[in-house]
Amino acid sequence: MLETMDMKVRLGEKEYENAAGSLQRELGLLQRELWEASIPVLVIVEGWEASGKGYVLNEMIRPLDPRGFVVKDEAEPDPAASLYPFFWRFWKMVPEKGKIVFLNRSWYREIFKENRLLDAKEKERFFRRTSNFEENLIAEGVRVLKIFLHISREEQKKRIKNLQKDPSTRWRVSDRDLEENRHFGKFMENWEEILRESDTPHAPWICIPANDLRFAAKAALETLRTFLDGCRKTRPVIAGIPFFPSVDGSILQRVDLNRHLPKDEYERKIRHLQGLLLEKQYDLYRKRKALVIVFEGWDAAGKGGAIKRLTQGLDPRGYVVHPISAPNEWEKAHPYLWRFWIRLPSRGKIGIFDRSWYGRVLVERVEGYCTEEEWSRAYSEINAMESEWIENGYGLVKFWIQISPEEQLKRFREREANEEKKWKLTPEDWRNRQKWAEYEKAADEMIRRTSPPGSPWTLVEGNDKHFARVKVVETVLSAIEGLL
Repeated sequence: MLETMDMKVRLGEKEYENAAGSLQRELGLLQRELWEASIPVLVIVEGWEASGKGYVLNEMIRPLDPRGFVVKDEAEPDPAASLYPFFWRFWKMVPEKGKIVFLNRSWYREIFKENRLLDAKEKERFFRRTSNFEENLIAEGVRVLKIFLHISREEQKKRIKNLQKDPSTRWRVSDRDLEENRHFGKFMENWEEILRESDTPHAPWICIPANDLRFAAKAALETLRTFLDGCRKTRPVIAGIPFFPSVDGSILQRVDLNRHLPKDEYERKIRHLQGLLLEKQYDLYRKRKALVIVFEGWDAAGKGGAIKRLTQGLDPRGYVVHPISAPNEWEKAHPYLWRFWIRLPSRGKIGIFDRSWYGRVLVERVEGYCTEEEWSRAYSEINAMESEWIENGYGLVKFWIQISPEEQLKRFREREANEEKKWKLTPEDWRNRQKWAEYEKAADEMIRRTSPPGSPWTLVEGNDKHFARVKVVETVLSAIEGLL
């Protein structure tokens, strides 16, 4: 791909000024149209070191309203990044609706990790993860443009020398830059592989010869103009994987809700387990292992009580409980998984989610808050996200607390009669109860489609709260031991 490019193309100064002026005026108008249409755009500017990324970026943003875009630099140090999965820092850069994010360099730099190249198996896994990430953004409406600036080895060497000669720019030349020029052929092979493996219909690479900076800038402006104009007219559609319902009946209906634990035995067990849990929490911190715990289940299933007994055994400095409700306006302006990525615990900590990203395939599906295309696609997106966490050393425990319709009604009545608990019962709870069969179908499909070996669902028999709470703590303890 790169070796066949014409590197001799040139553009005169006057010719560039005439072309750039017209293109930049168009870009200013297109930005306002996309802003008004609430279309988010991510523009990646990649390329060789000293290929002119800064110059080209500056020409691209010159006509734009600075309130509607931001430039992010992948190379900019982020001390917190090492405490999270690899894509965490890039999820933080995802544009909100109507805004443009220009990314100087990208996640593809991971191929050249820590002064060594990834091996074949690592590359295969890496390309799968990048594909999942980009498809997720695109499916959620983010338009993605990827530009690669290509220069020759001789041109790179000349530019590096010029930078080194000038005291004001000498600091910009790193050992990585020099290494890339020394081993240009090897780096070329890897860039070719990156461009080939990650060139997709919805996020293709646009490769631009950049030996002449004016030519590169004009080509980038034309590319951006064409891309933004297309963003107004079409939206890529990435379909979900079809699911064929099982013929063996509901998983939830097979849960044994007669499980029981006497109160005295419960109190003895829960105290003992909470003591063990604190020890394991400190082990997690010392070994910098993170744990994510998800609670889903019926209204009044006992999620809050289970979380309370779980956290009573933990050091409060090492965990955060996230009660998840409907997204606010800021969260709605981003892809739906964004708000969970930014709440991810750092290494050594525990994140507990009282309801979670599974709302997309539960309440949003049943109540019609998202389209069928969106919720049917969500299963694979969720599996990919959780797989990303697990591959980065995170532990993940997912609970579905199951109760019977009769037990739910009993608890609703008890809440109505109790002044201290009446606030827990809402009209929405009663409405949801009328759709029990629909929610059961959605939950059953969720459990079947999001229980891979590394992150299966734990079904908790919840009619007896004592039994459920002990099972939750025992399961978390077991998960921590496996993680350590």
